[in-house]
Amino acid sequence: MVEVDDIIEDMSELQKYIVLLLSANKGESIKGKTWFQKELFLIAKNIKVVSEEASFNSDFYGPYSENAKEQLAELELDEIVVKDGSAMSLSKLGSQISQRLEQKTPKQRLEMISEFKNLLNDLNDDEILTFIYFTFPEFTEESLVLDNIMKNRKQVALKLYKKEKISVQRAAEIAGEPLERFIRDVEK
Repeated sequence: MVEVDDIIEDMSELQKYIVLLLSANKGESIKGKTWFQKELFLIAKNIKVVSEEASFNSDFYGPYSENAKEQLAELELDEIVVKDGSAMSLSKLGSQISQRLEQKTPKQRLEMISEFKNLLNDLNDDEILTFIYFTFPEFTEESLVLDNIMKNRKQVALKLYKKEKISVQRAAEIAGEPLERFIRDVEK
């Protein structure tokens, strides 16, 4: 049987962070490719090695990393990650690997990964894309859905605020409205 430490030694830094993302929040599944890409993107914005290895670009649905997709596929082939429909989670082996990685990762990094997963993982398609598009507009140039996102931005900003994902000020910015007017709309 292959030793967990040997597997970890052969993993890229990006693969290690993919495993840490999947293990965050008690191993809660990531519900699909969009969530995987956007959650990893937020991690990459805060951890240089992830940013360098993932190399996110603007794509049809915002920031996208071909390398992250390939690294995830390798983890599936190695039976570290399993898919159930579009949802992805860690296998038993993946959980063993994540436990070892968590021991070697600073607590504040683990908390940050958990916060990003918690922020995005329960959003629907429109909510996650609206949040990402208005937080990182430089990644919208190739978007196929930007027009639709723009039309619904106020309603989605309200939903994000009511779900306590963003502050009222941030919701007003996403909605494209002055704070006072947005607050009046919230109180309706």
